[in-house]
Amino acid sequence: MKKPNAGSVSLWAKRLLVYLLGLLLMALGVVFSARSGLGVSPVGSLANVLYQIGLSRSAPDWVNLGNCTIAVYCLYILAEAVILGKDFKASMLLQLAASFLFGQLVNLASALLGNLPEPESYLHRMAYLLCSVPLVAAGVMMYLSPSILPTPGEGMSLAISQKSGRPLPTSKTIFDCTMVTISALTSLLAFRKLVGVREGTVICALTVGLVMRQLQKPLQKPLLRFVGRESKVDRYLEAAAQGYRLDSSGKPKIIVTIGREFGAGGYEIGLRLAERLGVTFYDRQLNEMASAQSGLSLAQVEELERHMERELVYDFKNAAYDMTNGAISPEERLFVAQTSVIRQIAAKDESCVIMGRCADWVLYSDPNCFRIFVHARPDARIRRTMVKYNLDETEARRQMENTDASRARHYKRFTGREYGRQEYYHLGLDSGMLGTEESVEVILEALRRWCDVRGTHPLSTI
Repeated sequence: MKKPNAGSVSLWAKRLLVYLLGLLLMALGVVFSARSGLGVSPVGSLANVLYQIGLSRSAPDWVNLGNCTIAVYCLYILAEAVILGKDFKASMLLQLAASFLFGQLVNLASALLGNLPEPESYLHRMAYLLCSVPLVAAGVMMYLSPSILPTPGEGMSLAISQKSGRPLPTSKTIFDCTMVTISALTSLLAFRKLVGVREGTVICALTVGLVMRQLQKPLQKPLLRFVGRESKVDRYLEAAAQGYRLDSSGKPKIIVTIGREFGAGGYEIGLRLAERLGVTFYDRQLNEMASAQSGLSLAQVEELERHMERELVYDFKNAAYDMTNGAISPEERLFVAQTSVIRQIAAKDESCVIMGRCADWVLYSDPNCFRIFVHARPDARIRRTMVKYNLDETEARRQMENTDASRARHYKRFTGREYGRQEYYHLGLDSGMLGTEESVEVILEALRRWCDVRGTHPLSTI
């Protein structure tokens, strides 16, 4: 048996430390929200109600918030087994260990915060609740990063999604609403009023995931580096890349990737360039291929491409995906599929032109890739958009600004780069000044010189 080296021991110590700190932060957040009296998050609402019932009935000391959490989490695991049936895997029983660990950390957090004054006013209660939100958000982010043991709350949402076929955010909403309903009914039966599940439960449900998304933006990458893990998207990309390389043939070829500003005529330039080179022009075909690979319908793929969400809307809609280690959002699925398709195309012997879809980033290290960015002055792009789509100036400007912004957000989100920065491209073109045909001629001349430098001329038409 191979002995673990010092490096692996140190790495696993880091992972365990981050995992435990994450669970402790979550536990502190749970205690803060429980002390507020305004309710806790939906996943912990039933445990909180049972704890409040125990307090009102002078139950033994062992009927505390942590032990009630353990009991409810065990019920979640049982529910997962019932929902999944034969699809329930033995490894999922490891959630029991996470449940007992988290429950005891809740008890520890209760002891650490035991001297906090009882809130006397609604403002004081709300302050406690608002303290809990970033604590839980940071805790979830940290406990997920090492990818050690999932908690049953995460498992329930995934089980519902797997069995029903519904998107994860919808499944999480179903789970949350079910738990809030059960908790409220339990509270009404015991107290004839809502105790332990109130407006704070809704506030937590709406804000924890959103706050976690904001924390992830500056902290997720360094956190993942610290624990030696890759992001979920990187894991999916690595899995999708198995079985082929970017440049398997070793034969000289040319792959032109074109990024563009909206209204700059990049599509027409790409299409005309492919015709002049006598190669395939990949644009809408990429959607069809990505649809087949991702499991998304073609309509879903095209809808995602047309309506790349604003940052806040995207964060809110996809927070449920970030609160698990086992699922990625539809936009992430599409990016992984498109990236895989582009790499598969690049692995063939053919030369081609590829339009958009972060292809310049995907093939950045491919020696056969020539990267172009097409731009133009805003007034030229507005005029062109007005003519092409029969729009007035105001609407053309709105479409231009919105599309440019959504492309830049998408590109930044998945590549970490600023969209259109010249350092990432071999050639930048002002199509407003040159026009389509002259832009194609400039590209062809640049390709000739590029081939001279490389010492290969794979296309006789250049």
